[in-house]
Amino acid sequence: MPSTNAPIITRSAMTPGRIDSVNAKARYVVISFPIGTMPALDTHLNVYRGGLKVGEVKVTPPQQNNFNAADIVAGECRIGDEVRGD
Repeated sequence: MPSTNAPIITRSAMTPGRIDSVNAKARYVVISFPIGTMPALDTHLNVYRGGLKVGEVKVTPPQQNNFNAADIVAGECRIGDEVRGD
């Protein structure tokens, strides 16, 4: 059987979150996730608006209930943007 070096791409199992609050000056956001789907601290997540990637955030403390803070690493974020780990 011939060998291929094609990459295997798998979609993240993490359920997407939504940005609920943005502090552009301090470069952080508050993200809400469905109950039981919180990402690990220091995880880098992509931010999407209208299906297009517009930024990247890094998960930071605090984590409370279904809300999580994250630092804006790149791009821009707005309330309602989708956040996912793909």
